[in-house]
Amino acid sequence: MATSQEPQISDAEWRVMHEIWLAEPVTSNRIHQRLKEKTAWSAGTIKTLLHRLVQKGILEFQRKGNRYLYRSVFTEAECLDRVGDQLLHTVFQGQPMPMLEYMVHTARLSGSEIEDLQAFLKRIQEDLPSQ
Repeated sequence: MATSQEPQISDAEWRVMHEIWLAEPVTSNRIHQRLKEKTAWSAGTIKTLLHRLVQKGILEFQRKGNRYLYRSVFTEAECLDRVGDQLLHTVFQGQPMPMLEYMVHTARLSGSEIEDLQAFLKRIQEDLPSQ
């Protein structure tokens, strides 16, 4: 997802994208059905968000009869990499520890999540070359 003018994804657009990545290709009606329990968005709002994502080059669509099937141009991992990289370098000035400390502190992790994080860090440490 590295372009000279990388598109920005709004919070609302992220919610739509998560639904697309779960079931693509997908219709706007399907996205509306999945999001209507979580949001008060109308079908028109969903269509507006989809249109914006197409304009930004994040989504593409294919017409099937009177329906449009939407598909992501980028994988979820590509979008997450871009956002994570932007956060690290823009907000935290390339310093991973303050970013990680902030994220862990504000996430309010449960006991089991903290244990999972400790196990993850231990695996990373074991994979480091000996010095």
